[in-house]
Amino acid sequence: MPNDMKPSAAPLVPCLEHYPEPGGVAHCVPLANFPFRIGRCTTADFIIYSRQVSKEHAEIDRAKNEFLIRDLGSTNGTFVNGQRVSQSVLLEGDIVHVAHKEFRFTCQAVEAEHDSDNQLTDTGASHVPFSVIHDGEHLRELLIQHSVSIVFQPIFHLESGEVLGYEALGRGAHEELSSNPCDLFRLAEHCKLAPELSRLFRLVAMEEAALLPEPGLVFFNVHPAEMAKDSLINSLNDIPRPFEARGRMILEIHEDFVADMATMRRLRNHLKELGIGLAYDDFGAGQARLRELTEAPPDFIKLDMSLIRGINIAKPRQELIQAISRISGDLGVRLIAEGLEAREEADACCRLGCAFGQGYLLGRPMPVSQFAPAKKNEASQLTG
Repeated sequence: MPNDMKPSAAPLVPCLEHYPEPGGVAHCVPLANFPFRIGRCTTADFIIYSRQVSKEHAEIDRAKNEFLIRDLGSTNGTFVNGQRVSQSVLLEGDIVHVAHKEFRFTCQAVEAEHDSDNQLTDTGASHVPFSVIHDGEHLRELLIQHSVSIVFQPIFHLESGEVLGYEALGRGAHEELSSNPCDLFRLAEHCKLAPELSRLFRLVAMEEAALLPEPGLVFFNVHPAEMAKDSLINSLNDIPRPFEARGRMILEIHEDFVADMATMRRLRNHLKELGIGLAYDDFGAGQARLRELTEAPPDFIKLDMSLIRGINIAKPRQELIQAISRISGDLGVRLIAEGLEAREEADACCRLGCAFGQGYLLGRPMPVSQFAPAKKNEASQLTG
């Protein structure tokens, strides 16, 4: 079985989970034999009584350690994570559509039950969150309809109080889904749609960034799933004309991905050609990657708030930030302290070599309509 299936006291059985009743509990259909056929005819292993489903619609088979789903020439198609397929490997958490009927593929410890005709029937309630299956379709609607909103958080120079730029932060705007981006990305990862959600947030943010006060850099987050192949680079061809990217756009790459030096060097070269800057985000959240920093230096390092909170009284972290500051200074990399909430933290960051800061102390995320031309003294009064 796939390596990511969780151990259990009972044998793990591949299953299809679904919701027979909207708003009800999830039911589990164990795949007791292979090939496991799904369709409208009475000889199917799992019968779906709907004219949208073909008599022999799809089958799931097992090949060594993999599970495969095949479309059997159906009229309305078989889909895996929103993509129509003729055959596809199934992985834990994949969302499967047989025509309009939605399932989630998983492996669970279940007991199969049979009816009087020896047909496999649903058994047992699932512990899978309701949103994983039901909200997958809403997430696809969100992507198609661009049902998202953007807020921008300002980044200030800690000594002068001048605005360096703004970080674009996405929010959901679909009435059936959470607005929290963490919740949305968790769902998107289950549905294999995280790159699409990340690109949508960035595209909408670029459109709205044209209305921000100038001058000012604009920082855009990148989900790690976008780093596969040339997905990120290709997406940068979609920059809206109202937003002048050259010299103003900064992409934030999470620290965890920085260890892949070959990819980072290649990305850095592409971004330079496009006139786009690079920032290492959440630096220090895991381990401070000082070696990688010297091999592929970005334009900015955003120090994670776990380093910054209470930095004024945390001697070991002060020494670490000083070390990062010395190396960054030699490489021409500028430091941004994230999550500033107290003036004492901002003062300490200034002394330790962080030229810039971001956090509730300096400014909360707001829609672009709420930004007025930057005023120098508003932020400068917050730092000593």
